[in-house]
Amino acid sequence: MITIADHTLSRLVAQTKPHIAGKDDPEALQSVIFDHDGTYLYAMATNRFTMAVSRTQITSSNDKPWTAVVHRMQVPEVEAAIKLLDAKPIELERTDTQLVLSGESGSRVAVNLSQPDKEPTSWRKFVLPLLEKKPATAEMSMTPKFFGAWKSLPGPVSMWCVGDMKPTLILASDFIGMQMPVRTSETHDLTVRRELDAWLAAKQDEPAEPAAA
Repeated sequence: MITIADHTLSRLVAQTKPHIAGKDDPEALQSVIFDHDGTYLYAMATNRFTMAVSRTQITSSNDKPWTAVVHRMQVPEVEAAIKLLDAKPIELERTDTQLVLSGESGSRVAVNLSQPDKEPTSWRKFVLPLLEKKPATAEMSMTPKFFGAWKSLPGPVSMWCVGDMKPTLILASDFIGMQMPVRTSETHDLTVRRELDAWLAAKQDEPAEPAAA
């Protein structure tokens, strides 16, 4: 069993839920994945175009590290537990088939877990290697339809790219995420240059000093 502070599970879910894949995407992506390493509890979701990882520090633990896959259809049950328990520290226990959440009031909510037929997506595999690379001077072309998925992040948010056609990294307090780039063509690149040049045409000379009276 592990314990996390009050008002933290709600943040983990709010920051990852917008990135859960939809019903037409691969089943393995239609979930929020919780895991703990003894120091932090992480929540991760991805839809292949964005990935979000939120964390909170564990205040006490007597568990070995575990992973719990909560299918998108079960996420409302976690949200219901948040409404019931989140105002106080929450204890989480991983059983063979359930994630059990309990609070100081004695309330207890058990959420059935997905039993994927393959290993859950490892955010560490995709995110951590990028952190060793320096930011690059590269054009970042992204799809704006995903911009709203980041609205639950606290400000300020840092964004940078580590190379051409690499994900844009998004960093906030106790949060890291990625947004995949949009592949562009030479025609697109030329269009971008023309647009930039067209905006340069708005440049004006410094206004003249008013004449002395």
